[in-house]
Amino acid sequence: MATENTPETRQSVRLNLTFPVDQVNQPRLAEAIKKFDVSADIRRAQIEPETGGFITLELTGTDSQLDQSIAYLKSYGVGVGFIGTDDVQAY
Repeated sequence: MATENTPETRQSVRLNLTFPVDQVNQPRLAEAIKKFDVSADIRRAQIEPETGGFITLELTGTDSQLDQSIAYLKSYGVGVGFIGTDDVQAY
């Protein structure tokens, strides 16, 4: 039986986050998790204070929570690259 996807249904998206040097030491991902009640499963990360860094993760929440979290990260200059969703096997 298929589940109906409503705006309140929690789903996951796979993302690449790219952090500029000035944001590497800031807790932007932790802030987004707390502020928008999303969860994150970090798959891979490399952070260098001198050059910036990236995190590949799966972010889970409702459509609204995900949209707000992504907008929040982008507002601080974090690059957000979309890899896939629950329906797409990206790994």
